[in-house]
Amino acid sequence: MRPAVLSLLLIPAILLCACKKDMQEMMLEEITLAETASLNRELAALHASLKDAKTDFDRAVIYAKIAGINSEKGNVKEAVRSSQESVKYQPNQYMSHYLLGKSYLQAGRFADAEESLLTSIRLKETFPLSHFELGNTYYKMRRNDRAETEFGITVKLDPRHFMAHNNRGVVLSLMGKHAEAVRSFEEAARLRPDFARAYRNLGVLYDLKLKNRVMAVKNYRKYLDASPNCPERHLVRTWIRVLGG
Repeated sequence: MRPAVLSLLLIPAILLCACKKDMQEMMLEEITLAETASLNRELAALHASLKDAKTDFDRAVIYAKIAGINSEKGNVKEAVRSSQESVKYQPNQYMSHYLLGKSYLQAGRFADAEESLLTSIRLKETFPLSHFELGNTYYKMRRNDRAETEFGITVKLDPRHFMAHNNRGVVLSLMGKHAEAVRSFEEAARLRPDFARAYRNLGVLYDLKLKNRVMAVKNYRKYLDASPNCPERHLVRTWIRVLGG
């Protein structure tokens, strides 16, 4: 199973620039197509295995795997349906409720996501991904204090969860706790040096909130180094020039 995670981005309202595809982007598209074909074969095999499932537990496990793959593919409708089937067959399995909650979140059904994720946490309080997705759900519901709490629990349970550190930084910044937000973004970048989003968030925070041009330019440059083909690279270079970098 490949649990997907949702990552937040601290970003001012901008128009993304259009650019021609380069060779690297075309190669990445080819890799994505190959991965999609592999996932489709895996889905077909799992669906075929349902007819041989001997117990409700076996069916729940298969449906949970199907839900995880559909979530990874972005097939929200099927992810919700498969997760619901998994819960139906094994209502006391935390993973089934986690997948259902994550699927509801992807579908924009935030109240349903909250309910399912809270159920998952009641069944297994120490499972960090349920807290992570609950944090994402509260962020979407604009309940930043509760989102920050859930992201905080996530990193206590899994200190190396770099996306949770990043997302906690986003909500801390929205709450006006900029120094704490900087520490969260820096931890995300320390744990995953190629995680470009953390550098961008740091750049925006230093630029717009802390008014530190030197640190803003430094992190915008790190962002471009980590993501040289990002669609907004020309815009970020403009930000750097405006800041005197």
